Amino acid sequence: MAREKKATTFVAGADGFFGAELVKVLVANGHRVFGLAPSLEAAQRVRRAGGQAVIGDLLEPGQWQDEVAAEWIFHLPPHPLSGERVTERRAASIAHARVVMDRNLLDAAASGATRRVVYVADASCYGATGPRPITEDEPLRPSAWGRCFAPALDRLDGYIVAGLPVVTAFPGWVYGNAAWFRQRVIEPVMAGRCVLQFGKASPWVSPIHVHDCARALVHLAEHGHAGGRYFLVNSEPIRMREFAVTFARLAKRPLRVCRVPAAAIRLVTGPVLADHVRADAVFSSIRLRGTGFRHRYPTLELGLQQVLETLNE
Repeated sequence: MAREKKATTFVAGADGFFGAELVKVLVANGHRVFGLAPSLEAAQRVRRAGGQAVIGDLLEPGQWQDEVAAEWIFHLPPHPLSGERVTERRAASIAHARVVMDRNLLDAAASGATRRVVYVADASCYGATGPRPITEDEPLRPSAWGRCFAPALDRLDGYIVAGLPVVTAFPGWVYGNAAWFRQRVIEPVMAGRCVLQFGKASPWVSPIHVHDCARALVHLAEHGHAGGRYFLVNSEPIRMREFAVTFARLAKRPLRVCRVPAAAIRLVTGPVLADHVRADAVFSSIRLRGTGFRHRYPTLELGLQQVLETLNE
């Protein structure tokens, strides 16, 4: 029996936290993967994940746009946070950059024979949710941080109306042995340093393991409804503090916590992020699960056990 032909794929953001994990999942499933990389160092990360690196920058039109003729396109723009404060001026710059990146990629996709575009959006576009999960049908009420991405999301609707087969994914708090989770939880806990917590109350959030997030993106390319929106989260929300509490317990390390007083949060994060870091962000995964997706790490406990295994390896 002839082997089923797998879709060729193009991944924008292939060198990032869950972009690299997505490349690994696609390659393991037999897909030929082209990953956009803005530098030689990023290209090496794409190759280590098993993809073919394409040098280029989403902010600049170029020859990389020729590779967007792939059957599946995954749009994972680089996350603009890197630890520094977010001022109103920087937020405006982030909003403009996201619109430019979308235009350069989606215009190229619209001229090809793309069967599916999986567009990764920011769940902060829904704003504070309260402690009870909301579905994708709730109206968007973006926080100050979410307003950085709202203009791009508005423009995306135009591409969908024009017939581009876009599926929009809204990941929750994606954790794993890299990026924010490694910097803010793994490294301080393992080194005996303090883990920062903002304010006395710990908000409710919806987590998802990075591997499940990557698997869900591939699943949506196959089974997602064009024009549909999907939250990528576990079924069980957690308190934000549980990330560090559970990891320290499983690692059998003491947990030291340094609380940033509510009055000082704006000084630490900047005015744009202040409300975002304190707000509940709880989403329902019922629509994703309704497509047949099943989590490999459905609870934080199981996901963090896997993270510890990677550390031990």
